[in-house]
Amino acid sequence: MRVVLFFQFLLLVRVSAEAFSAADLEFFEREVRPVLAESCYSCHSAEAKKLKAGLWLDSRASILSGGDTGPAIVPGDPDASLLIETVRYNNVDLEMPPKSKLPDAAIAALEKWVAIGAPWPDEPDDGVKRAGGFDLEGRRDEHWSWHGPEERELPSVEQRDWPQGPIDHFILARLEEAGLKPAPDADRRSWLRRVSFDLTGLPPTAQEVADFLADSSPEAHAKVVDRLLASPRFGEKWARHWLDLMRYADSYGHEFDYPIPHAWRYRDYVVRAFNEDLPYDQFLVEHVAGDLVEPRVEEGSGLNEAIVATTSWWLGEANHAPTDVRGDEALRIDNQIDVFSKTFLGLTVSCARCHDHKFDAISTKDFYALAGFLQSSRRREAYHDPDGRLSQGLSRLQDLQREAAGLLSESTGGGVEEPSPGAEVIESFAQGVPADWFVSGPAFQPGSQGPAAEATVALADEERPLVPAGVVHSGLFGKKQQGVLQSPTFELTEPEIHIRLAATGPVRVRAVIDGYFMTEYHQLLFKGTNLDSGQANTKGAFAWKTLGGDLRKYVGHRIYLEFADLGNGYLAIDEIAYRRSEKPEFTQQAEAGLKEALQPIFTEAAEVEQSLPAPVVTLALQEGTPENEFVHIRGGHKSLGDEVPRRNLTALGEEAFTVPPGASGRLQLAQSLIAEDHPLTARVYVNRLWHYLTGVGLVASVDDFGVMGEEPSHPALLDWLARDFIAQGWSSKAMIRQIVLSRTYRQGVVAAEENSADLIAQADPNNRLLHHFRVRRLPAEGVRDAILAVSGSLSDQHGGPSVLVHLTPFLSGRGKPESGPLDLDGRRSLYLAIRRNFLSPFEHAFDRPIPFTTIGRRTSSNVPAQSLTLMNDPFVLEEARRWARTLLALPASEERLESAYLAAFSRSPSAEERDLLRQFLSSQQEHYQAGPDDEQLWTDLCHLLINQKEFIYLK
Repeated sequence: MRVVLFFQFLLLVRVSAEAFSAADLEFFEREVRPVLAESCYSCHSAEAKKLKAGLWLDSRASILSGGDTGPAIVPGDPDASLLIETVRYNNVDLEMPPKSKLPDAAIAALEKWVAIGAPWPDEPDDGVKRAGGFDLEGRRDEHWSWHGPEERELPSVEQRDWPQGPIDHFILARLEEAGLKPAPDADRRSWLRRVSFDLTGLPPTAQEVADFLADSSPEAHAKVVDRLLASPRFGEKWARHWLDLMRYADSYGHEFDYPIPHAWRYRDYVVRAFNEDLPYDQFLVEHVAGDLVEPRVEEGSGLNEAIVATTSWWLGEANHAPTDVRGDEALRIDNQIDVFSKTFLGLTVSCARCHDHKFDAISTKDFYALAGFLQSSRRREAYHDPDGRLSQGLSRLQDLQREAAGLLSESTGGGVEEPSPGAEVIESFAQGVPADWFVSGPAFQPGSQGPAAEATVALADEERPLVPAGVVHSGLFGKKQQGVLQSPTFELTEPEIHIRLAATGPVRVRAVIDGYFMTEYHQLLFKGTNLDSGQANTKGAFAWKTLGGDLRKYVGHRIYLEFADLGNGYLAIDEIAYRRSEKPEFTQQAEAGLKEALQPIFTEAAEVEQSLPAPVVTLALQEGTPENEFVHIRGGHKSLGDEVPRRNLTALGEEAFTVPPGASGRLQLAQSLIAEDHPLTARVYVNRLWHYLTGVGLVASVDDFGVMGEEPSHPALLDWLARDFIAQGWSSKAMIRQIVLSRTYRQGVVAAEENSADLIAQADPNNRLLHHFRVRRLPAEGVRDAILAVSGSLSDQHGGPSVLVHLTPFLSGRGKPESGPLDLDGRRSLYLAIRRNFLSPFEHAFDRPIPFTTIGRRTSSNVPAQSLTLMNDPFVLEEARRWARTLLALPASEERLESAYLAAFSRSPSAEERDLLRQFLSSQQEHYQAGPDDEQLWTDLCHLLINQKEFIYLK
């Protein structure tokens, strides 16, 4: 028995990383290793000054062999694992870490890690840190993806009549090298169905099938592709791919699942970008630094598209009540870097957060160099003026304000108040809006402030109190001038901040701590750091307001102040200080003669204001106070190491660009990514296109081009595609067109007869060489949209706010939204609201991913839940009934069967299938004791067709 246990132990110790999925290994690197490094390694690793309890926790082998009290874990059984017992604090004699219990999230991560078998990447497992173990230059030189795409010649092939373009030469050359033949072409109906779903996500109509079959010209396939690329449905289909990369959602998740404001506008931006074939280099720059480039105004919406792209940074999960605000910010930035590096570079840079990357040429300092770009940027609400009417009206209001200011200055003498001595002033606004403050929206703009040293006037009901110069305001001559004013980032040195302000209407005043932007969602935890509309409302008179209370907990933290006019009111700020100064209230009223002179100005201003439209608001990124980040030792934000300047990844040339003084450096980072000699950007993107069109990328690990990713199956083709993509102006449509018109894409799903089973098993068992086309299941959205299409319920409406998900009785919890209609008004699945805590059960059954990070390759499972969903989901049953009603409009049963098959499978039923369908209808007619035109009969038949594998699989 002991011998058996010993060999079982050896098997556990010797398990290779290859036994674990990439997702499990990533979970370990992101969720588990940081906990071990921060909370355990000081006593239980090679770095420990003195090893405690004989236990090493820095390698899998050491954890399994254990210390003085035995093995630390039992893979697959958390409850039997000593490590889990100690961190749970269930045994007073075994509580680790000894000083304080780990957060619940950290304990849950350790429990899950043990439950899934304790995944750990292959690495030296003796726990000893080897000198010079991290050779960045060596790793870069040895791995293919760090070297730029080479210029490749088309390979020669023997079967010269097969290739239709360059792609086919590369594919056929590899097949011939392996002794394989390409598969015969798919039949025309199958190809049409394949390309229609791949480009638009919808099946071809019966008329489109007939038109294609009737077109015998050499350009027939190209005509179809060009039609599909020009369809507005193309952008909807391909936006869904991109939204997976951006972990798009309409809510933040966590306990209350608060909504992400204006998220849908980013979704619609992506749809437009694909439909317009926005060059990918511009698309990339807009995502990284859209607030720093020339505006690109979309004709239909009037939005500055470049700024809307930066919404992508704010689509991640967010905790409304973190106990450690700085730690929460570190996690947010980690997620942003993870999404950025996987999406655009195909690299797992976040694995270097706690230590130098275990496999790739990425150092810990590289991670914190990127963190500095985000530390130097801020979340903001961007204001758009779609038709220009808002700008014109505000310009006129500013002119009227200056006229009034001139009259007031003559009457009052103007003058700027000086701050009182000893007030410890943070900002007095003596010269208006300071140059290093940040303004977003029409309110607070310098042009609306009036000349320095002149009084301005507030339209505050009928009294119109005068406001002294040396005050910044949100546009006191009009209540619709929404906007946000933010201070530079500074270190909080006192427990309270006092603000002398005057306000009416909905305004927001808050201290933003460590970049944390969700304080308004938790008034208990952040009560002292916010002034809501009620607290800030002074009815137009200046008064001191205090940010305090919980603010004392954040002395020593980085904060900035934010003042927001939310519309239909105004906000004026006179002074910000750590100590209040005694200032007289400014209550002077205008004399009768002055009021008479001002009245025409007031009247016109009121008329102009009445005509002002509300601005369109989107989430965005903007420049903040430039600052470098420090290395977080072992990923712990409370233990800081060296300061790291903002720069490129070392392996990509850290001197590739210089960050200008006063800038975040995001624009320079973005421009470096689109250099023609960049080794990753174009390769990663064209590989994604190949993956979406063929089922597997040339690099199968589409989000990881590093050592733990897979080698390219066709390195020469990948290089050729990348270089050709750049040469064609970074055009997504041109590259997609080239792929789907290739002979490779036209192959059938059955291998050539010449390829014996033994040869295939030896030369290409996983079809990586593409000796035939892959059978692929439709994604979750494709299944649902296909059902809507065949039933005739699919809506033609494009864009707009997300449609609420239809809630089943099993979807419950805090933050539960209202339920949407069963069919979501026939809208495409793209427009379904993605509430992180209330995901669509239908789409979840078909592997729609949970949006937590970049998902470039979805799971495609085949499980009983899918069959049960198609059989029992009320949505499917209702759409089958609607489809049946459409069929019943046709006079004869044979016409109905023909129409049903064309809609469902893009083909006519065979003679055998017709017989089976007739038998089915006869059986159901007898069962229901109904006539041949009974709605339930045909509903059952439509339901039957939806449940066929051919309905949800592409051949």
